[in-house]
Amino acid sequence: MKILDTHHHLWNLSLRKYDWINDLPKEEANAINKNFLINDLNIVANNNNLDGTICVQAHQSEDEAFWLLEIAKNSELIKGVVCWVDLKSPSLESSLDNYLLNEKFVGIRHVWHDEKEEDWIMDPKVISGLKILSDREINFDFLVRPNHLKYIFEVYEKVPSLKGVIDHIAKPFIKNNIFEPWAAEMSELSKIDNLYCKISGIVEEMDDTQELSIINNYTNHIIDNFGFNKIMYGSNWPVCLTKKSYSEVLEIAKDVIPSSAYENFFYSNGEEFYLS
Repeated sequence: MKILDTHHHLWNLSLRKYDWINDLPKEEANAINKNFLINDLNIVANNNNLDGTICVQAHQSEDEAFWLLEIAKNSELIKGVVCWVDLKSPSLESSLDNYLLNEKFVGIRHVWHDEKEEDWIMDPKVISGLKILSDREINFDFLVRPNHLKYIFEVYEKVPSLKGVIDHIAKPFIKNNIFEPWAAEMSELSKIDNLYCKISGIVEEMDDTQELSIINNYTNHIIDNFGFNKIMYGSNWPVCLTKKSYSEVLEIAKDVIPSSAYENFFYSNGEEFYLS
């Protein structure tokens, strides 16, 4: 079975501050408040038989984007990097041109769920930026929580050809066992042909006292609605280490997906989305 992990991070704390790590509960922060570099990723990949990865930027700066692109350029394992860019910037196209000089550049992500304005994405400048991504056939990762889902419908009314993916199944409130309106909105969003979903970052949304089986309600809902051609595997390593080891996260993913869909989920869907 081939595995393309479509969602992991790398960081060097001596180069940049990641304030969100310190916002985590102390025990969780301690698990990841250290460097995670290419050698660490290589060990994880070897131990879990990964065929490739997509590295997603965890810090919103072009400086980190170029740092990751350079690492990926010299790595056979990292197949692509999802970078950050200021979608409102008048120099957006120039920034994209610079990213595109590196063949490992495969998409853009903005940490929308940390914006003060819930409807940040509806800013006309952001919509113009998304139209530029769409025109250039550059993918966009939606990093959201359930309260942001209603705006994604509006994005696709304005930018219908944008190729997008919802990260971490939109971070439903699993700790509180809240299913709606997340479920209804994800069902409707799944009808957008060029919108995919990553089954990733799920254990991080759980309470330590909850049974692992609780995630089945959420993963089954995504599978039933998005189908086996629009879902993809992501570990969210090293953030997943706040709850589980890499191998445990991989086994959980294998358990929630029928083996007949392994090829699509673990490899071909991610390859088609990011690398074709």
